[in-house]
Amino acid sequence: MINEIVQRQEKARDFMRRNGYSGLVVSTPQNIQYFTDVTEPSMQTCGVVIITQESEAVFAVLWVEKDTAVEQTKGVNVKTYTMASQGKEVLKVLKQLGGIQGPVAMDTTAMTELGDSFKCNLPEVEVVDVTEAIEEQIRSVKSETEIEFIRRACEIADAGMKTVAEAMKPGMTELEVASLAQHRMVTLGSDAIKHTIYVASGPRARLIHPRATQKKISAGEIVTIDMGAVIHGYTSDIARTFFIGKPPEQLQKAYETLRGAQSIMLEKLCPGIAINEIQAIPREFAKTSEFPMVGPVVGHNIGLAVEEQPFLMRNGESNPEAKIEKNNILAFFQCSVKQGKVLNLGIRLEDTVLVTESGAEMLTTYPRELLSI
Repeated sequence: MINEIVQRQEKARDFMRRNGYSGLVVSTPQNIQYFTDVTEPSMQTCGVVIITQESEAVFAVLWVEKDTAVEQTKGVNVKTYTMASQGKEVLKVLKQLGGIQGPVAMDTTAMTELGDSFKCNLPEVEVVDVTEAIEEQIRSVKSETEIEFIRRACEIADAGMKTVAEAMKPGMTELEVASLAQHRMVTLGSDAIKHTIYVASGPRARLIHPRATQKKISAGEIVTIDMGAVIHGYTSDIARTFFIGKPPEQLQKAYETLRGAQSIMLEKLCPGIAINEIQAIPREFAKTSEFPMVGPVVGHNIGLAVEEQPFLMRNGESNPEAKIEKNNILAFFQCSVKQGKVLNLGIRLEDTVLVTESGAEMLTTYPRELLSI
């Protein structure tokens, strides 16, 4: 794994050279793990990674966590700081490594925690927020190791969905369903609760981020479940729609519109296709249906975060030049499907997909039909 961590740091240096940055300072949990392989949440919360164009990468941690940092990290030099000296230590390391000769790139967390130190002590140094650029230009193309972590996370998410499908019945609460899924995934090896499990029944299915509640599931209701497992920090994402009883014909038709749109997206997906072309497919497909699709986003990259750049968005809301690349891993979800004055019927379908040389490989494989309970 150390060779891969060093390769990731080299990707960061290439990124810095292309953009003229003399230093890169990151402290989001995802970026810390990506550049050090640290998985301990405490160090992901308080640590800072410092990369310059020529010198060895540095991982700065609280002094009490040095031993654990040395044990867990790969390819970095561990430095320590006290609660009051984090900013001073980062500036000191950057100066020693030649990292302030030009603009310094930071992610959002580093900007928040260290931005004031830079303004006070190095007002002449330009600080640039590269949070999205790191996701899109450094982390978006996955290595074989990363792919295997996500593949296993998808297998576990499939198993979690199967468990709740077999157990769900009228009278259960949304929270009971969510807890069943979580227990099954953790039992199978999911190592974090990074992906909130959304369970929504009845009218709540129309909400965008419906956290499970004590609402009881009733016969004749739609139920949507959106979940993901985590392996070595890497996530999966799957969503399915259930109906308690026999689905109404109109709901079935609406769901088939959504599933048909996703199927065409999967058929078209390949390295080199423009994001603008992919994101337009669902709306074009739905023009032949009585169920138009609305919403600007139809998917996103996935990895150490549940949602990463690039997002599959309409022209003008994403980089019009952006293209899909081999070994991108995407979560495909469909726009809201509306009927008449109802803007969102509440149905969901989401899968995690690997982009291969020959096209799309489905990593989540649980049945994609509208499922009757």
